[in-house]
Amino acid sequence: MANAKRDEIVKGAFQYRDALMSYAFAHLRDWSRAEDVVQDAYIIVMNQWEDFREGTSLYYWVRQIVFNKSMEAVRARSRERSGMDETVLSLVSDVIGKYFDEREADRQSVMRRALERCMERLDRRSVTLLKGFYARSLSCESLANLQKRSVNAIRLALSRLRKQLHECMIRRIPVLETEA
Repeated sequence: MANAKRDEIVKGAFQYRDALMSYAFAHLRDWSRAEDVVQDAYIIVMNQWEDFREGTSLYYWVRQIVFNKSMEAVRARSRERSGMDETVLSLVSDVIGKYFDEREADRQSVMRRALERCMERLDRRSVTLLKGFYARSLSCESLANLQKRSVNAIRLALSRLRKQLHECMIRRIPVLETEA
C-alpha cells in the first residue's frame, strides 16, 4: 500500500515538470541548471514522499523543494562570482512565486498538450525547421545553409509556421481544457 501511495505522489509531481522547469529557470536563468535542480527535487520527492501532507497542494510542496534547490544553486554560483545579497534573492523569489502558481502550472500543461498535437499535424520539414530554430538555437542563416534555401525564405517559413501553430493552439486549447 505504501508503494502505491509513493507512486501516486511521484506520478503527480511529474505532471508539473514543465511548470517546475520554468520556475527553476526563472531563478537560475540557465536551462541546464534548471533541469538539474528539478531532477534533484524529484529525487527528494521519491525519497521523502512520506513528508507530503495529504490535503495540501502537491504542486506547492514540490515547488518549495525546487525553490530550495534553486536557492542552493544560486548561492553556490554567487559564491563563485563574489556573492549575491540574500535580500535580493528573497525579493526576486517573491516576485517569481506570484507568477508560478498551481493554476499557471495546469495552464502550461494544457498549452504543452495543445502544442504537441498541433506539431503532430506538421510535415517533417517544418518540424525540422522549428526544432532547429527553437530547440537547437540555430540562426536563420545556419538553417538557410542547411536547407539550401535563402535566409528570407527561412524567416518567412518560420513566420508562417508560428502563425499556423498559434491558430491551431487557439482551436485546441478550449477542447483540452474541457478534457482536463
